[in-house]
Amino acid sequence: MSRNLRLATRSARSRRVLSGLLAVAFVTTACSSGDDGPPSYSASDDLEVRVLPQLAATGEDTESADDAAWVVDATVDGVDEGTTVTLYATTDDGGWESVSEDETDDEGRVALTTRTPGDLQVVVGDDDDAIGAKVSTDDAPEATFTDDFDKDSVDEKKHGLWTTRAVGVTSVRTCSRADADGAAVDDGVLVLSVLEDPTKDDEECRLPGRRKQFPYRINGHVGTEGTYGFTYGYAAARIKTQSARGQHSAFWMQPIGGQTKGGAKKGGAEIDIMEYFGDDHPEGGLTSFTYFLDKAGKKQTVGGWVPDLDQYGEGWADQYHVFSVEWTPQEYVFRIDGKVTHRLEGETSGKPEFLILSLLSSDYELPRFNGELPEHMEVDWARVWETGPKS
Repeated sequence: MSRNLRLATRSARSRRVLSGLLAVAFVTTACSSGDDGPPSYSASDDLEVRVLPQLAATGEDTESADDAAWVVDATVDGVDEGTTVTLYATTDDGGWESVSEDETDDEGRVALTTRTPGDLQVVVGDDDDAIGAKVSTDDAPEATFTDDFDKDSVDEKKHGLWTTRAVGVTSVRTCSRADADGAAVDDGVLVLSVLEDPTKDDEECRLPGRRKQFPYRINGHVGTEGTYGFTYGYAAARIKTQSARGQHSAFWMQPIGGQTKGGAKKGGAEIDIMEYFGDDHPEGGLTSFTYFLDKAGKKQTVGGWVPDLDQYGEGWADQYHVFSVEWTPQEYVFRIDGKVTHRLEGETSGKPEFLILSLLSSDYELPRFNGELPEHMEVDWARVWETGPKS
């Protein structure tokens, strides 16, 4: 494992009963009205709350990026795994209602969501043992890049944010090439496809060292290189994947100008926010990775398959899910609809990166193809919240 970047390990935490938190707390009164209002609680330094951008929006239908749910990231120090945390939002009549509830993991972390803008209260416990904090959706970063695909923004001179990447047949895709015909905006959705190459109708591709032949393919593969890039912040896309194996949906980033050796901070990194390899994949099908070149120019890889994928959702090809990364100088945090799947701590890319959306069919996947061409990946929207350098 790289010295510059490592998978975060579970830190040992002392386990104290929740009432012990009151020893360092001062008392506040939560403004509640009605039966659904939060209980009175004490504020405590042991409850840390951050309001993240609108990173959650599961569903079958398209919707605006502005309608996605904010994610409230809470960490409670010293509680047992499975402690309930509740999020309250203001109502139209000035009261409060419970909008989200979940249990802490073994590090005291929990992700809550709300589509209601305005003031929020996070509460842990009840009665005299309750602790809590007031926050607001106004605390979340503001979006700096959004494409809802309500216009054709692919390979268009007037408002083209995305261009087909000039990636032809290579050693990893000898049977596939990127082409503008593999990407189209249709009724507010970017549709990326793997389809048979019409320029090679009567030809078949034989993979090196294999007898089986496959039709040549066109891949949908677009990026914002030359139109948009950023350094540090949140990047998210609302995606429906393909269902079959033999190709993989992907949302990823690469450094502007390419990677160079010297480590991630100096040379940049490829940041694979999500790659989905099909519904029947034995590992669950979804990965998040980062790649960079060390000082000797050797490729270093950190990340892996998302374990227990079912806990983050289902119906990846039938429902939209928001896949995101939080990128700081200290770590990458990958999420699905606001729930953390990987936390990769250590030095990260220090170079501006551009966005990539693709449905690629690589040589190593083709022997496992179990679908029918064309295959499709749908993107409802893509969005970035820039936060800038942090010390």
